[in-house]
Amino acid sequence: MIQKNSLILAAAAMVIALGSHSPASAVTLKGETASPGCPYTVFIMTAKYASKAGINIQVSDGKTLTKSMLLMGQEKLDIASTVPAANVFMSKGVAMYKKLGKKAVALHKKLRGMFSYQCGLYNMIVWDESPIKTWKDLRGKKIFTGPPSGAAAKMSEDYIKAMTGFTPNKEYTAVRLNWGGGQDAMRNGQLDGYMRPLTVPSALMDELTSIRPVRILGIDDDQVDNPLLKKLLSVPGRSMGVLKVGEYKRVTNLTKDIRSPAYALSQSVGVHVPEDVVYKITKAFWSNIEEIHKNTPYLSGMTLKTALQKLKAPLHMGAYKYYKEQGVTIPKGLLPPEL
Repeated sequence: MIQKNSLILAAAAMVIALGSHSPASAVTLKGETASPGCPYTVFIMTAKYASKAGINIQVSDGKTLTKSMLLMGQEKLDIASTVPAANVFMSKGVAMYKKLGKKAVALHKKLRGMFSYQCGLYNMIVWDESPIKTWKDLRGKKIFTGPPSGAAAKMSEDYIKAMTGFTPNKEYTAVRLNWGGGQDAMRNGQLDGYMRPLTVPSALMDELTSIRPVRILGIDDDQVDNPLLKKLLSVPGRSMGVLKVGEYKRVTNLTKDIRSPAYALSQSVGVHVPEDVVYKITKAFWSNIEEIHKNTPYLSGMTLKTALQKLKAPLHMGAYKYYKEQGVTIPKGLLPPEL
């Protein structure tokens, strides 16, 4: 999918934001990311700085990242936001890749990592006046869990099961819509609950609380040692996180810290993308990390020291070259097979 072309982005606003720093003959890559949020922001920043290095990235957003990973393996896509847990599932042909089986495993061998980053928290949100006071109150309710066929929906439904024992579409209705549709449905009163990953802080949370106050169902002290929860959090890219007191004004039960699962994401490229191209993109991104921290405080923990911590695909040779130059210790499991 590598072309010689001018910078093309999905929205005109992105063209304005990225500017025209690179020549018309620059290499162009086809890229995909999720709806506006953490991975979207990181991907747009990648495209912005890559353009200054002479690499144009066509950005298509609102995508289901588990499908983007398959497209990269098929060489129909060059670069994308990716999910650490989905990398593991795809490498084994399980979960959302079960039907593809060995084909998914073979396609995963064509993916290469660039970096990973901590994004935010999974939040089980209900309106403050809702009769849902505890996790068990989700019985019989309509709960948004994420987009169809995505890793986020599986995570949300596994989280609910860990906290309640409930099976989706048995004890409760799991509503799967795209991210924008889920936000609209919650805003318009079509849902009883809204489970989704959000950055901290989050404009999407601010939008909801501007309508009326909400509550977040968290993980209480007596649930921390729950075996199902521990298993859930042991999956790559997940950990126990905390929403701090005072982070939002109209989350009525945020009078004390609320525990919720934290999640990480990653960025990957196809093995077919040339080494020098990936090297330039990687270098351009990390050379501007201070500006990224300034503009997006929730990414302040994103550093060269943490760049590989949640990555679950071997590095691309171009990224490997850059990290070696910077003296980054590279785990054996992330070494490019091409070495």
